Amino acid sequence: MLALLQGKRMYALFDLDGTVHDKAQSLKACAESMHNKFLDSGGDANQFIDEFVKENCIIQPKAKVFENLASKFNIEPDIEANMLKYFDESFQNYSKRFDGVLECMNYLKGEGVKIACVTNGRGFFQRNKIKALGLECFFDVIVTSGELSIKKPDPIIFNAALEKLGASSDNSVFIGDNLKADMEPSKKLGMRTIWVNNKSNLKPEFVDYKLSSFSEFRDIWQAITRR
Repeated sequence: MLALLQGKRMYALFDLDGTVHDKAQSLKACAESMHNKFLDSGGDANQFIDEFVKENCIIQPKAKVFENLASKFNIEPDIEANMLKYFDESFQNYSKRFDGVLECMNYLKGEGVKIACVTNGRGFFQRNKIKALGLECFFDVIVTSGELSIKKPDPIIFNAALEKLGASSDNSVFIGDNLKADMEPSKKLGMRTIWVNNKSNLKPEFVDYKLSSFSEFRDIWQAITRR
């Protein structure tokens, strides 16, 4: 069965981190493992975990993340280098999906919807996470900022995904958690927008629907396709 809007095939474009990938919980799990592996005898684990999550939620090169952590926790340069290597090679093993994501993807595929992932981040790193999350098989297209050398909210990255999908903005829906990087630019391009957020009561004008849990996704999608 094809999901149709005014006779057109529908397309779904998803952000990755904070949208389908529970980045905060994944970072916490990885940080705990890294503290045990590299710093077990040094410092407070909870403090390291908190700083690790904080640094990784700032847009900056990963080398800078570990440089900052090394400075704060007096980590020797060789250990710092080994921690960065471990993070690059192993983070996907700690990656966790949000509840309901798999059911959402199966539903869309059952409806004949083509799906893309549009994400900021290094290509190999993001693709490793997607595979570890068990989502690779659902994405017809994966576009990363690392591979294009362009980050959201630049419209070029959105247009690249639409072109690869063979989609137009008027029959596409963008699902993301970041207002500035996901919602506003995709709405400006003419896409419908679903904001993944369970904390704020606000609903900016460039947000069409708000999703607090993926258990709500089917009803929202059906509301969109009935329009």
